[in-house]
Amino acid sequence: MAERIALSAKPRAVLGKRVRHLRREGILPANVFGKGIESVAVEVNAREFARTIKDHGTRGLFDLSIEGERQPRPVVIRALSRAGGMGEPLHVDFYQVDPRRPIVTSIALHFTGEAPAVKDLAGTLVTMVETVSVRCLPLAIPEGLPVDLGKLVSFDASITVGDLVAPEGVEILTDPAVAIATVAPPRLRAVEEEAPAAAEEATGEEPAGDEPSQGE
Repeated sequence: MAERIALSAKPRAVLGKRVRHLRREGILPANVFGKGIESVAVEVNAREFARTIKDHGTRGLFDLSIEGERQPRPVVIRALSRAGGMGEPLHVDFYQVDPRRPIVTSIALHFTGEAPAVKDLAGTLVTMVETVSVRCLPLAIPEGLPVDLGKLVSFDASITVGDLVAPEGVEILTDPAVAIATVAPPRLRAVEEEAPAAAEEATGEEPAGDEPSQGE
């Protein structure tokens, strides 16, 4: 079940390109929007936000307390912009939800166990997706869905979305046929077998070519 994570914010008056000055002061610009509500520009402490998502991740349900409002708003993170794609947060969009209404969100996959085809057959684990889309109530958002790698007993075996088991009240929306993980056979043996053959060809005598002609 989702943990309600406390986070504080203040109304934001600085808009547009001027928000870069806020970031220099350790303030993260953000917006709150949702179905049937007016969008609100807010700002959060950048260090507090970074610490919060480090401890709890970005897929939980947040109780966002905005200065001047009596009650916190239940929100989820809809979009998070980072420097260079993976760096420091630059902007966050919060989506206000109704705890009584289902929402669509993405859930991380947690890989557990060890694939026998990797351990016993020296194969290489190949993962295709890291998240799946689900529909559930905001308070029922799971922290993640487990993927048992123990099912990968051979190079022909694979795990698909259809193999996932969702908690009660959680509907997986991603196509069941989508592949999640498989094991590729080792390539080292084939390379070692090709190397001696290539060496033998390299030591063989080359056929004699025509002698260069001498000019008259």
